[in-house]
Amino acid sequence: MEKTKYFSYKNKDIPRGCKLCVKGRKLVVFITGVCSNNCFYCPISDEKYQKDVIYANEMPIKDLKDIITEAKLCSATGAGITGGDPLTKFERTIEVIKLLKKEFGKKFHIHLYTPLNHINKEKIKELEKAGLDEIRFHPNVDDDSLWKKVELKTKIPKCVEIPVIPTKKEQTIKLVKYIKNHIDFLNLNELEYSDTKHTNLAELGFHPKSESSYGIEGSEELALEILELFTGMNIHYCTTKLKDSVQLMNRIELRAKNIRKPYEILRGPAIVRGAIYLKELTPDFGFQKRLKNANKKDILKKLEKAKTELSKHLRNLDIDDNKLRIVTSKQEAKQKAKAIKKLGYVPYITQELATYDQFELESEEL
Repeated sequence: MEKTKYFSYKNKDIPRGCKLCVKGRKLVVFITGVCSNNCFYCPISDEKYQKDVIYANEMPIKDLKDIITEAKLCSATGAGITGGDPLTKFERTIEVIKLLKKEFGKKFHIHLYTPLNHINKEKIKELEKAGLDEIRFHPNVDDDSLWKKVELKTKIPKCVEIPVIPTKKEQTIKLVKYIKNHIDFLNLNELEYSDTKHTNLAELGFHPKSESSYGIEGSEELALEILELFTGMNIHYCTTKLKDSVQLMNRIELRAKNIRKPYEILRGPAIVRGAIYLKELTPDFGFQKRLKNANKKDILKKLEKAKTELSKHLRNLDIDDNKLRIVTSKQEAKQKAKAIKKLGYVPYITQELATYDQFELESEEL
């Protein structure tokens, strides 16, 4: 067993999908939230759970071609297709694989996660023909009725990927013994706490291992025990720290470099900028709700007017039609704060992650 520089552990080598993922080079394509299973540990957000919605990273997708836009913005060299269960929307999944391969070529590495419910040899052939590079099965450790599907033949690397549930030691070891001669590698994920309506981990006695971690107590200990028991297998244990502090931040940092405007300040995965708001839509308590309910057409008209008025005082001005505000440089916002307020607008300095939703880290009214 070897600890990696990405805060994970491995026996032997890790798959290409993981190698690209830890570098932040994998686009996360959420095909649908629909799934035949109702896993008690499912970490999917309430906005996505069992809902037929599509996302590319944090970007909601209405037109599948927008997936290409997000892939370019984050300098992706591959994609992970997930859900829900992507196979519940099989035609859509095939279309997305073909779309990505056509745009970026054969070297663009695509892997897919799926429970065993809907997989069969015909679908595997269609996925391979579309260009899928790697498939990852998600068996139920409590029910071996579908495990035999892991034995289905593939021309591409085949994996089993499961969360490590500390109370399911016997069942997990039974599964690993069953699959070890039928797969190319095993990916173990640290069980992750999720504060969603459809999960009840706390009620079931599962708790985070520390105040600063989403990892569940006991999950890592069992994962490391499995690595020690099966030293001859290709096994990778992926920690919550890898996902949150490495993979996610690397991906966002790549996006930050691509979307940053010349007047904005880059701080790793975050962007520092000046932001100018209309008085009725400032980023205080209840902002997200007001933003969601705002008449976007009306607000954008007001912002166009504001941009014209502010152009007499500030050089760098752009309308942000996601957060319905005007962005400028930190320096100009500070220097011209009095003039901005005199015109009836509200200046801020913000530091936000370079995600589609521009997750706010810090915000200071001037």
